[in-house]
Amino acid sequence: MHVLTRLIATLVVISLIIGGVVLIKQHQNDNRAAAMAGGQPPPTVTATRVQNTRWAQRIEAVGDLTAVQDVALASEVPGKVLAIEFESGAAVKAGEVLLRLDAADDRAQLASLNSELRLADLENERINKLRNSPAFSQSQLDRTQAQLASLQAQVERQEVVLQRKVVRAPFDGMLGIRQVSLGDILAAGTPIVRLQSLDPIYVDFTVPERHRGTINPGDRLEVSVAAWPGKTFSGSLHVISTDVDVRSRTLMLRGQLDNADGRLQPGMFATVHLILSDEEPVLTLPRTAISFFAYGESVFTIEQTDGRNVVHRRPIQVGRTRDEQVEILSGLDAKQQVVHTGHLKLREGQAVEIVEPITLPAGEIDP
Repeated sequence: MHVLTRLIATLVVISLIIGGVVLIKQHQNDNRAAAMAGGQPPPTVTATRVQNTRWAQRIEAVGDLTAVQDVALASEVPGKVLAIEFESGAAVKAGEVLLRLDAADDRAQLASLNSELRLADLENERINKLRNSPAFSQSQLDRTQAQLASLQAQVERQEVVLQRKVVRAPFDGMLGIRQVSLGDILAAGTPIVRLQSLDPIYVDFTVPERHRGTINPGDRLEVSVAAWPGKTFSGSLHVISTDVDVRSRTLMLRGQLDNADGRLQPGMFATVHLILSDEEPVLTLPRTAISFFAYGESVFTIEQTDGRNVVHRRPIQVGRTRDEQVEILSGLDAKQQVVHTGHLKLREGQAVEIVEPITLPAGEIDP
């Protein structure tokens, strides 16, 4: 009897659960049917307006930073490192002593040559005093004068060797990392340290040959590097190559930048903008608002129709791209409202809902 009661209770509970699920599904179906009867909701988009701003005509290129003066200092003569008088990474002045080699033997040899030179000079004087006497010999005078000249040349050469035992900075600049140690036996030409002149600094880059008629030395440059994001370094065009690369049909250009703070270093990759003209008014849109196709570019404009926002596809012609902004050459007017994001799901004449207010990027001017 108790078993039968429990079985009946279980069946009642299961029936209630099934009935609840059926009611919920029926309610969902009724809601869906009501929504279908009222039509699909309009797709959501964000919007922007055609921006009226000012751009200078410029050429964008990539290049590399190069030191004005760059040398790997080395000893011209062999010797043992006696003293190192610089620190890696230090700034030095032209003529400053950087390294001394052991020159004891060279000084002793110079002293010996000076002694021989003095003796030859005395011998030359004695023979000259006998010029008016029967004991005078022209051949002997010639030999002493030749010996005197030879010793003078040897003394001068030895003095040069002694000078080369001291390595000095040839120009003002910044030192790199030291590559020798005290006591090292250096062969002639062994690298000691790199010295670079960093202020000013060069930037080398190339542009297509078609620009040759529009660029001139002195044109303004704006340079940016990855090491200093958001920072622009100003300079000017310094040199234009006299020939065109026959393979790439490009011109090599060299600009010069002030670098008093030393933030720019040789070897850095640089983005270069060569400014060709003063700023002029242009129309721009964010790149994300434009649909790019093989047959051309287009945007969706937003217009008010019967109180609704309706989109229309509009073909446009684009020009330069700068900082994710694209120049609009034709097809749109200033302040015209267009779809910013969400245009991939749109079709001609479709109503849309704008989910964000229109914001104008910084730098816009009135048309």
